[in-house]
Amino acid sequence: MRVSFLTTVIAIFLLMACSEPLDQEIISDPGKNNMKFIPEKPGSNDEIKLVVYDDCNYNILSGITRNGTTINIQKEFNGMMKRPCLIRNDTVVIGKLTEGTYIIHYKLMDIAPVPPKAEISLTFLLPVSR
Repeated sequence: MRVSFLTTVIAIFLLMACSEPLDQEIISDPGKNNMKFIPEKPGSNDEIKLVVYDDCNYNILSGITRNGTTINIQKEFNGMMKRPCLIRNDTVVIGKLTEGTYIIHYKLMDIAPVPPKAEISLTFLLPVSR
């Protein structure tokens, strides 16, 4: 009884320790990851878009959320489907933003495993001028 309780406590501790988010390195040049913001130096009157070059056709945009100056862009695919990857460019419309510096989190999730697994996780700074 005592051994199973101790094993359960250790398992819970390890599960909590492994679920802590890691600090994400901020990438200043999205071009190194086959991405580009249009326009390159956006202003508050510009409609901002993120272009993802050489993206697979089955990577589907699942959501864009905004919390203050943080914008989360998530795409997903099902790795169990084993579909062929037809390369294309994809454009994600972010929209107009007020002046400031925004943190853009881009994630590509494989939804086949439980819980879903991030295949790509990138963070960019996007300065928007007046």
